[in-house]
Amino acid sequence: MTKPTSELEDFLSRFDIQSVEDVENKIDECEFFLTLASNETQRAKFRWLISAFLNASYSYFEMTALRAYFRFVDSNTSEPLPDAESLSIIRDHVKVTQRASNPNYVTTEGKSLLTKQLYEIRRQNTHHFPLSIMEAGPSLPEDFHLGNMREQGVAILPICREVMALIHEVQANLEA
Repeated sequence: MTKPTSELEDFLSRFDIQSVEDVENKIDECEFFLTLASNETQRAKFRWLISAFLNASYSYFEMTALRAYFRFVDSNTSEPLPDAESLSIIRDHVKVTQRASNPNYVTTEGKSLLTKQLYEIRRQNTHHFPLSIMEAGPSLPEDFHLGNMREQGVAILPICREVMALIHEVQANLEA
């Protein structure tokens, strides 16, 4: 192996480009966890899979917003330029904010009814307590409900399927 002649060449020779996943991989991750959860009848394992799905779904919106903010580069200044069209598509569903004090920091929060629900469930699960999953009937996993008060829970798989459909819709619009 020949010795790299510059810092850039050294960096590039060490960089494993195949280790960097694209947004399609995040969608596959969401599908993976939802498919497993849709077949899981053990409550603890179902909880873990739904938690993983929620985090992957949230991450999809975060990654997509970040990518839209830094998609282009100004040829004169080398500063990043946002992709206004992509941001418009994303902003139909999530609020996207770039911090003035740290322009490299982009966050999202739920905007539509569905994404608000996704973000709130994920926030509580991540920052407060594990998901409360009840068996609300004999047809598991369909009868697993989010909550801890009998007859007040919400079927979680339909919500997750709606989120998955939304992710596919957003991605299709971004690729159109």
